[in-house]
Amino acid sequence: MHLRTALQVAAAVLTLLAAGCSSEGGNGGTPSTSPAATGSAEATVTPSGETPSAPPPDPDPAPSFSQDGTTRILRYGDVEVKATPKENGILTAVTVHNDTDESANFDIVVSIGNDIDWVATSTFRVYGVPAHGSRSEAESVGGTHLGPIPQQPKIYIDRISTY
Repeated sequence: MHLRTALQVAAAVLTLLAAGCSSEGGNGGTPSTSPAATGSAEATVTPSGETPSAPPPDPDPAPSFSQDGTTRILRYGDVEVKATPKENGILTAVTVHNDTDESANFDIVVSIGNDIDWVATSTFRVYGVPAHGSRSEAESVGGTHLGPIPQQPKIYIDRISTY
């Protein structure tokens, strides 16, 4: 075999080995793409790894508390919870604002307490909230069986589920 032919065979073997390594190692076993395809793919990916057409993720909303007379109010994103002390429990009203383009159902788990030893939890199921509309549900939560009714109730949203 001539030296030139041996060098060509060695170059071909190295090329095949390099191609085999790039298609099986380090990238999850997916075949490597051509430099042109890689260049165009990189152009559509932002440094954070998202495509430009995907909206940025919404940050968690910040809770906002206020008071109207004896009623404590918690606003968290599209949910508002009002807690009013009554003689036999805490009258709790949950209002959901649906900012989507379709009707939605919400399950909201709310706890009302006094930050010490009185706590009552209830699940509010708000069905058929229209697109870009709102709907409310209200009920009495807790009672004197838990102890004296808190006159400055603390409001907690434990979970929000949308379906």
